[in-house]
Amino acid sequence: MSKNNLLGKVIVKQIVILTVLVILILVLGISYYHFFEGLSIVDAFFFTTITISTVGYNLPDNLSTIGKIVTSIMIFSGISVVLYGVTTITAIIVEGKLRDFLKRRKIEKMIEKLKDHVIVVGAGKTGEYVIGELINEREKFVIIDNDEERINKVLNIYKDTTIPFVLGDATEEETLINAGVKKAKALITTLPEDSVNVFVVLSARTLNSDLTIISKVTDTSSIQKLKYAGATTVVAADQIAGTRMARLTTRPHAVNFLDIVAFGNESYRIEELEVVRESYIVDKTIGELNLAKNFNIMVLGINREGSILFAPTGDSIIRANDKLIILGSQESIEQFREFAKL
Repeated sequence: MSKNNLLGKVIVKQIVILTVLVILILVLGISYYHFFEGLSIVDAFFFTTITISTVGYNLPDNLSTIGKIVTSIMIFSGISVVLYGVTTITAIIVEGKLRDFLKRRKIEKMIEKLKDHVIVVGAGKTGEYVIGELINEREKFVIIDNDEERINKVLNIYKDTTIPFVLGDATEEETLINAGVKKAKALITTLPEDSVNVFVVLSARTLNSDLTIISKVTDTSSIQKLKYAGATTVVAADQIAGTRMARLTTRPHAVNFLDIVAFGNESYRIEELEVVRESYIVDKTIGELNLAKNFNIMVLGINREGSILFAPTGDSIIRANDKLIILGSQESIEQFREFAKL
């Protein structure tokens, strides 16, 4: 349920309470003036109405002392009920808007401070999985979606994590700028419509030429369009799912092994670590480091200036800016990261 709907329900509830109180005072006033002061129903209704509304017409000539006391009480009751209703509804509206404004400003300041973060476009089912993995990897990210309910759903799923978001249309440059696209390192668009993903990719590429852009695609015929628009990588979810299901029947053990290292179903994972110039392992060979024995990890490949060296040997030298693709447990990888100062 959106906050606007919730606020509306609270206001309606207060209006119902106010209406019930007014009707109760009317019924009590009409009953008293009719049965105890001898006024007709119409006169009793008229006199009760002008009394609680404090209009100020003259009192009936034959009004008793008790009647005057009752009338005074009704005047105070009418004023109190009206003030209660007006102040309560006003407070709800003002406090709600103020709370939303302060929360929005806090999120905007968070986004302004972000750098080298990931922008996730779309908080649907695919977006949820992307967000969950980014949280596991402790990556900084921002969500963009034009549906507040979808964003709130994600926020409730990961309520222990403060997640910055932008409510808006990702095809508009202003929305992307508000998400910090010019300072981001990557954008992942997970929208179900390929045509919309093309517009998102095109806008993002225009604003940041160095951005890594990953796009979901539903129809494989749209892959080239997305690449022409500027996508770095295009993921055909249905194609991947179909291929995986087929291979589960033909080579199940290999697929299960890949699941373990790729998706973290167990403690082992494949990680990519960038070697900075200040790292201890620069200009050392893999054999010198003896990673299998010292850290229980395996170097599967080295990404050097876009070229992949698969299964490097012990004589392979590690250079600055290399990206090591390694396999190991999360604990072993963290120990190696600390040792190598990565």
